[in-house]
Amino acid sequence: MELLVLVWRNLTARLTRSLFTWLGIAVATASMVLFLSFGEGLRQALAAEMGNMGPQIRVVAQGTDAFSPPLPELPPEMLGQIEALAPELGIQKVIPAVVMFRGGFDPATSFLFYGLPEGADPRDFYPPARVAAGRIDPHPDGAVVGAKKAELNHLTLGKPLRLSREVTVPVVGVLEPAGSMVDSFIFVPMKTLQKVLGTRNYGVFLLQLDPSADVEEVARKLEAAIPGIDAQSTTEALKFAERALRIGDLIRFGISLVALVVGGLLVANTVMMSVYERTREFGVMRAIGARRRFIFGLVLSEALFLALAGGLAGVLAGILGSAAINLYTQQAVGLALSAVTPRLALFSMAIALVLGLAAGLLPARNASRIPVTEALGRI
Repeated sequence: MELLVLVWRNLTARLTRSLFTWLGIAVATASMVLFLSFGEGLRQALAAEMGNMGPQIRVVAQGTDAFSPPLPELPPEMLGQIEALAPELGIQKVIPAVVMFRGGFDPATSFLFYGLPEGADPRDFYPPARVAAGRIDPHPDGAVVGAKKAELNHLTLGKPLRLSREVTVPVVGVLEPAGSMVDSFIFVPMKTLQKVLGTRNYGVFLLQLDPSADVEEVARKLEAAIPGIDAQSTTEALKFAERALRIGDLIRFGISLVALVVGGLLVANTVMMSVYERTREFGVMRAIGARRRFIFGLVLSEALFLALAGGLAGVLAGILGSAAINLYTQQAVGLALSAVTPRLALFSMAIALVLGLAAGLLPARNASRIPVTEALGRI
């Protein structure tokens, strides 16, 4: 207790310097929490999305990224090949689709169109989908719009939706909010989208399997039987996403570590200056019986206290920042893309404390080794 009282007294005696050091650690920790929260948020969002997907396998042209809109590179005869293998492999349903992405500067001006064949609707893609207005089937010539996309672009029933200069379709249905990526999709007839793209090819085949079928085994057999395709299962997509997220986490951690190192240098500077200014005080303490390890512990405790206080403030600021980011992303795309998990909070606190420990070791060592005669001899 005596040690803590001395730590508090010494830090408050130089309040301005201590506050700026605390602020530096807090900002650095908050930056790391926010950077890494995107990885945690994306993991949670992807796991939820994959759990709600209807098709267990996504067949695309070889080399297509698991999360990129596939180009229309699958010829019509490939549909017949897959359907011929369906009874043997336990494939219940094959849904050909065409995907078109139109990018913009913000979510409101970015569009992802799914062209579905006759007899298919958004529930084949996303089983929980429910219609809020109109119908859920985009045929014969209409568009069913996700809730968030309809809200951002004021797309109501009957409103024309331009797919190209020559092709315009009316909105015939609006989906209920689902809190998922489907809120930002637009479903149109496949023939209409093929006309816009000027192709007869497909972009993707979505496969629904028998409950007893082994998803991974079916995917491997499809790739062996039909050259030039990638059969991507939900599990594979999650593994791919996890690898990508881990790489992203390392990059974001590297960037935030720079800020944390700067915060650690602030702690080291504050504690070093404190040691220099209190040389005579340390000499008096040594003269009346204080041991070297007590002086060492006192100075190191000051560094750790600054790091702990700054780390806690940084984690709290990161949580508030994450909540603010989610307010925006939920408005823009209907998803929470940032998450501060207990694991992330504890990791951030541990990094802050390690840096505080590293920053305080040298000043603490120097303070504990100041000769008593030299310390008392200073004015």
